[in-house]
Order: sequence, then structure tokens, then C-alpha cells
Amino acid sequence: MIDPSATTLRRRSNELQIAGHRQLETDPDSGALLLFYAAECALKALYMQRNNLKNTDDARGGVSSARSYVHYLLRLIGALNIPRASVKVPPPIILSRSGISINISDTHQAWRYGEKINDTSVICEWLNSIIEWCRGK
Repeated sequence: MIDPSATTLRRRSNELQIAGHRQLETDPDSGALLLFYAAECALKALYMQRNNLKNTDDARGGVSSARSYVHYLLRLIGALNIPRASVKVPPPIILSRSGISINISDTHQAWRYGEKINDTSVICEWLNSIIEWCRGK
């Protein structure tokens, strides 16, 4: 199983953010998908660093593994006690075709499978704010 270290996740977060910004110009949904994964990697790397975890499967002393957070960005934000004023407010996620609201943790699936989401640029701003906050720590 793939079990990266915090260093590997930080590196990959930077790579995905750069690729995501490039991709936003030609295919906003693909760029947003890359930014989602960049934010996830950044949050997990910081979580692992703060909890002295060696890799994503590592857990100890009542501290959950980074892998256990799956794609739940809001849970990671909570686990890291990121102040609300430090990152942008999580935007509502609404599927364009149906008007249905979905969880932030499901946006990567929508973009991956070709569903359009309203206000993708606002979501990308939020994701970037998370990445930049993590980078500053």
C-alpha cells in the first residue's frame, strides 16, 4: 500500500498546486480537482508533522492516522484547529446540473467524473487559502 511521509505529501501538494493553476486556464474542473488533492496533501502533511506521525498509516496515543481522514478536508481543518479567520469560509458546493448541494469531501468525485459545480473559482480560492496557510506552518 502507498504510505507516504509528510515530506512526500508537502512536495506533492506543491506540485499539484502548480499543475492545478496551469490547468485552470484550459480546463477549470481538472485544475480544481488538482487543487483539491493539493489541499488534502497539505493538510495531511501538517497533521502528520504536528502529531509526529511517520507516514499516513501511522497512529499512536489516541491520534488517528492521516489516512483515516480520507478526503474530509473539513475534519482535517478541525483536527488541526485552524482558526476560521486563517482560511476562507468553505463555500457551498452545488452541482450545476441538478442544483443539489453536496459535501466538500465529495467535490473531487464530481470533478473526476465530469459533473459541473457552480462557482468553481470560489472553491479554488478556498482550496488555495488552505494550501497557503499550511505552507506557512
